[in-house]
Amino acid sequence: MIEWQKLEAKSPLWKIYQERARRDAHFFIFDSGFLHTKDEHDLLHPSKPMPDEPCLRVLLDFMLVSGRLLKPSEARWALDLGYSEDFLSQLQRTAIMFVEKSRQVMMTWLSCCYLLWRARSFKHQLILVQSKREDDAANLVFTKEPTMARISYMESTLPAPMRVVPWPKGGAYGHLYFPNGSHVWAVAEGGSIIRSNTPSVVFSDEAAYQDDFDNAFTAALPAISGGGQGLFISSANPGSFCNLVEGDLV
Repeated sequence: MIEWQKLEAKSPLWKIYQERARRDAHFFIFDSGFLHTKDEHDLLHPSKPMPDEPCLRVLLDFMLVSGRLLKPSEARWALDLGYSEDFLSQLQRTAIMFVEKSRQVMMTWLSCCYLLWRARSFKHQLILVQSKREDDAANLVFTKEPTMARISYMESTLPAPMRVVPWPKGGAYGHLYFPNGSHVWAVAEGGSIIRSNTPSVVFSDEAAYQDDFDNAFTAALPAISGGGQGLFISSANPGSFCNLVEGDLV
């Protein structure tokens, strides 16, 4: 991990780190030491790096492959842990990733890390973050101050030479705007906003608890088949999400 605290603000090494962070999601999220998230359960260390766990590395590989940003043959964490290249190729072909999870496994944290990296690294990304209520989605994107919502917290606590979002104009309730034209937008459940736009990524958090998930998923399919990506995660709950994940479509 880089000891960036010892670097001067004008060090030429920052240019190298900026470019490496742009190209390599694993470096940006796990290896650099730049990225911190907040842990509301930890009184002593509420701000911390993402835990560097093999399972999280594998899930990040899945996100990159399904986002068509990493070749299946280059997903070394997934391949090393036994996932086949055929499976990864199918993930890339569909560009859809479902995760049925237990609570408190940091899947939402990791997804926010990936979405921040993608918005920073690629121009004109429209990334929709969806939850049952707009307020729940905004708590992942931006609310009132940069340090309150999860993605804005991650961006605002990066070392100064790594930050790209200009505050305060880079944030509005439920929105983050990046200088490269990318936009992260928090939306409530349903398909209307998805259908009215051309999202690069649709990320649905706790999808099984969204009464209108069927409509949102159907609305997202044209954007996904046109080159976008669908990330749908949730803890277990009977309904449309569970039927899709478990293949029970009858």
